[in-house]
Amino acid sequence: MPARTSKRTSRGGTYYEAGTNNVECDRTGFKTKATQGEMEWNGYFVRKQSFEERQPLDFLRGIPDRQQPAISRPGTGDEFLAVGEVTPEDL
Repeated sequence: MPARTSKRTSRGGTYYEAGTNNVECDRTGFKTKATQGEMEWNGYFVRKQSFEERQPLDFLRGIPDRQQPAISRPGTGDEFLAVGEVTPEDL
């Protein structure tokens, strides 16, 4: 029987590799070696094939929107006209 030259088998990350251990990808559930994965920004440990960069729009900050007018004055009181004070000829 010929000697195996490769340590890999067809069963995912179940082969022996010194200095690492088997882990499960948090996104896909595939078994892989710890050296073949990466930690994402959200705390998931995923395979390198499943790794996603953080969306750059997450780092944007909004611009404060000042909606108050530059100059404001207190409103004047309402003035009510008496009946007959204004006639159609005055308009």
